[in-house]
Amino acid sequence: MQVLGSFFSAQVAARQIVKQGSAGSIVMVASIAAHCAIPGQRVSLYGASKGAIKLLGKTLAVEMAPFNIRVNTISPGFIATKMSAQFVDLQEVFKNTPPMGRVGQPDDLSFAVAYLLGDGSAYTTGTDIAVTGGLHNGRIEL
Repeated sequence: MQVLGSFFSAQVAARQIVKQGSAGSIVMVASIAAHCAIPGQRVSLYGASKGAIKLLGKTLAVEMAPFNIRVNTISPGFIATKMSAQFVDLQEVFKNTPPMGRVGQPDDLSFAVAYLLGDGSAYTTGTDIAVTGGLHNGRIEL
């Protein structure tokens, strides 16, 4: 159902952009789970739905390009939020697992979205920005 909500939301946004007669940008939220499985987390259905959103963004980017509408996705990794703070037993994993050695902050996501919505990305569509501290690339333990 999550994928349908993203699809219908993008459809409503696209209709409004076309009605206004302007260019536009849509950003959807996927997840690190769309890039890789994380050991110890049994969230296969979640990963599948986020992978579908990532692909939906690519497909809609092609379909909406003739209307001058760009569509991109972001894939957050471990981000410090009220929701993630509930997982007390995972806080060390959140901080130490990403190669950058820290948990992401909400601003890490908002700056990525600002880029995708702004003029600096005027020629960027169908792209996913993984905001994961490098975790989606894998990690080499020394």
